[in-house]
Amino acid sequence: MATRTVKPATPHASRGLSLIEILVGLVIGMIGIVVIFQVLAVSEDRKRTTVQGSDSQSAGSIALYSLQRDVQLGGYGFGGADTKEIGCQVSAYNSARATQSFTFRLYPIEIVQGAAGAPDAIRVLWGNATYAVNRRAWTAGGGSSSAGVPMKRVVGGRGGLDYGDLLILTSDPAVAAVTTDCTLIQVTDRPTADPQEIGFDSDYTYNPGPPADTLGYGATATPQFNKPGGLPAMVPPFAAAAGFVLNLGNQPRQTVWSVAGNRLVVSENLFGPPAIPDVEAADGIVNLQAEYGIDRNNNQLIEANEWTETAPNNAVVPSDLANPCGDNPSRSWRCVRAIRVALLARSSQWDRTFCSPNPQWTAGVSGALVRTNFAMTNVDGTADTFGGCAETPPDPNNWRRYRYSVYETVIPLRNMIWGTAP
Repeated sequence: MATRTVKPATPHASRGLSLIEILVGLVIGMIGIVVIFQVLAVSEDRKRTTVQGSDSQSAGSIALYSLQRDVQLGGYGFGGADTKEIGCQVSAYNSARATQSFTFRLYPIEIVQGAAGAPDAIRVLWGNATYAVNRRAWTAGGGSSSAGVPMKRVVGGRGGLDYGDLLILTSDPAVAAVTTDCTLIQVTDRPTADPQEIGFDSDYTYNPGPPADTLGYGATATPQFNKPGGLPAMVPPFAAAAGFVLNLGNQPRQTVWSVAGNRLVVSENLFGPPAIPDVEAADGIVNLQAEYGIDRNNNQLIEANEWTETAPNNAVVPSDLANPCGDNPSRSWRCVRAIRVALLARSSQWDRTFCSPNPQWTAGVSGALVRTNFAMTNVDGTADTFGGCAETPPDPNNWRRYRYSVYETVIPLRNMIWGTAP
């Protein structure tokens, strides 16, 4: 009988990962994670740079639009004033103001130059009269208010002069040596006895007209721009017996545009401060530069050599009567026909790998339009202490580590131009 031999079963080889293989996979995974995070970091950095650049462009565009719109209003209500009236110092009073007695110049636009390239400030004065009222003569009136304040008789009628309107009362430029005397009054009375008289007294109230709450005071309003007992104080006192009135309306503004804390802000002078605090117009604005455009050769163009930082000196008697704007510097504010404005916007995103060149704007102070560097400071406002981008590690206080946009425009003073039209 045959026998069968049974061989023992051979054990199968073990299956799985060794420690070496696990370590190799772990290293590959870590490398992948590092690469992914580096790509994500670069992507996010570029995304932030793009977004911040877009925000900077938006802020600069809004800032320039807001400033331009306000400057274009400059001179409304007194664009037709005489050469000797433009630039006069106006004595004013406001019972609701912190400093009740104050003065301001009858300038449509004024540039306050910043020292050593620091941001400039721009003051703009404009009215909001409902009706266009040309410069109108006045003489002494026949009546007086309950407090004995004499009324004024407006030659040619008081049409267009409404209750609550603020008027610039001037002396007669024909008898003024240089500039006229100017004071601010508020219309409170239009007596029926003489349809040409107007009254101005702090004892009176006035009716703003329909709708009754146009000015936010209700059916009647108390005049806040008339000093009790008479005209605002001035030295020497306003003693003119005749002159002209310029109507600024019931809510004129003297706005002041400036750069503060990397913001473009605007404040109001006639009704404040501090009743009306600074209002932010745009964020990320770090510099503002401006120049006057004066048509010295009277060719109705502002040429490359007619831009200047020098304000008119208010000596209104020109050396050449046929060309009153030909003097350099100009003697009359009537000769300012436009301003050139440049705004510098900075992105808030710090970029450690970026090194910005010095931003430039087009300036004409040299007598020609040339590209000119903005005066740059550290981000915290201190003097530039870096001199380049060689610092290690990169410093967020270095202005060169940010991106910039420059916004420039020329703004014509249309109310002053129209005021001199034949």
